[in-house]
Parts: sequence; C-alpha cells; structure tokens
Amino acid sequence: MHIITLTTDFGERDYSVGALKGKLYSLISNARIVDISHQIELFNIMQAAYVLRNAYKYFPTETIHIIGIDDELHSEKSLLIAYYQNQYFICADNGFFSLLFEENIPCDVYKIPFSGQNSTFPTLDFATYVAEKITLKIPLEQIGERTENHIFTNDYTPFANKKRIDGKVIYIDHYGNVISNISKKLIEKHAQGRRFDVFFKGVDFKNISIQEIYTQYNDIEFKSNKKILANEILIFNQLQHLELAIYRGNPLTIGAASTLFGIEYRSPVSIQFIDNQ
Repeated sequence: MHIITLTTDFGERDYSVGALKGKLYSLISNARIVDISHQIELFNIMQAAYVLRNAYKYFPTETIHIIGIDDELHSEKSLLIAYYQNQYFICADNGFFSLLFEENIPCDVYKIPFSGQNSTFPTLDFATYVAEKITLKIPLEQIGERTENHIFTNDYTPFANKKRIDGKVIYIDHYGNVISNISKKLIEKHAQGRRFDVFFKGVDFKNISIQEIYTQYNDIEFKSNKKILANEILIFNQLQHLELAIYRGNPLTIGAASTLFGIEYRSPVSIQFIDNQ
C-alpha cells in the first residue's frame, strides 16, 4: 500500500479532485489516497504550506504528498520533488518548499525538466506519473535532476530586532482563530526575559510575559478560576505560532477573532519589547 496525500485549491464542486484520484488509482492500484484539504484559498501557497506543515508529520514514512497550488508549468517553472524526513513532496517550483520547510529546506530536491507539453491541469498530467515512479522505487536521480536552484520566498518571514517583531497573519482557521507567522522561539530569542506588548488589528495585550500566553484554549478557565466565554486570548498553537482566538467563539454566531476585529490574511501583527527599568 502506498499512501498519497492531496493538498489543493481545487475545491469540491468541479471534476478536478475526482479526476486526480481516478488517475492515481489507475496508475497505482494499491494507493490509499488521503485528502489533506481541497479548500485552500486560490493560489495561496502560504496557507497550503501552513496546513500541510501541521499534517505531514503524522504520516508514516514513504508517504507521498502532492500539492496542487499554482501548479501550471513552463520552461522557467518546473515540477519539483523533495525528500524530507523520509517522505516525498511533489509541487511546482513556486516557492512552496521555502514556506513548508522554512529554515530546514532539504538538500534532496530534484527538478523535473519541463517536457514542453502544455497542460492546464499539470497536477493530473505530470505529478501523478511522478508519484507512480516513486512507488516503483525508481531513484529520484533518475526521475529528476538534483538542484538547489529553486524559488525561495521570504515574504512571510517576520522582521525582528531587540526592540520589536513585525509579522503578519498567515492563516485563519475554521473557528476564526487568527494565526501569525511569529513563533514562540522567535519571541523567546528577542525578549530575553523582558515583558512586551502584542498588537493585532483591533486588539492589543499590554505588558505581558511569555509565560502569560496560553498553551491551550481552556487555560482561560482554569488559570482564571472562572468560565469566561467570548473573551480574546493569546495562545501558542500546535506549531508554536502566536495565535489570537476568541474562547469558544463562533464566526457564524457570537463572532470569532477574525470577524469581531476585522482581521484578514496578511493583517499586521507586532510585538514591542519593554526595557527593564
């Protein structure tokens, strides 16, 4: 059995997901296909990277991950394969790997030369055959050419110095929680024990320490010894990113962090450190 995951912006309305799965089953009869998400915002490789980064670590070794976001190819934009932590990742050369792996971009990246064949559905027409070759144990060196010359993007890297950190919102989840690109590790590095102010659009938290940021949502109940619904909280989430949430909020009823404060993808997030007196 070969586990193959799909992360795309294809949605559920069109034929695309069904065709892709059918092609994979035709090529790899013992495939087991797992949908990570087909609801990624159109062409949003940052959102796709965040979703897949939260998911892939839970899959067994030799899993193949196919990413169908901004996937059209041409002579200057090839298909890539990365082998990382004993798993395979297939996507277009659009900067996705630099977002998925951040500072840990693997050295085992292979570029598949552009064939010259035009396609409006390259994930179906090309990525499926790459997945098939991987399942047949064909060495990656025979599928593509090892390369370090692929697109890197640092557009989502926060700015940080001893006075402040400036980041942005990179994801809004199903609950309306707002996730930033500022990590706990980055705050610890620059805070050096100092207290700080945190600013999201429409809400701020003044003079707090890193220990006061929650590690799970219901900390607000047990650490305050009372139940507080619909209050804003800061939390370090599963990936240890700084997140703004409304405790037990609902974007469709009482509201959530994104709806109540008008926060959107790429909205600014900043931290200002308070010098010790």
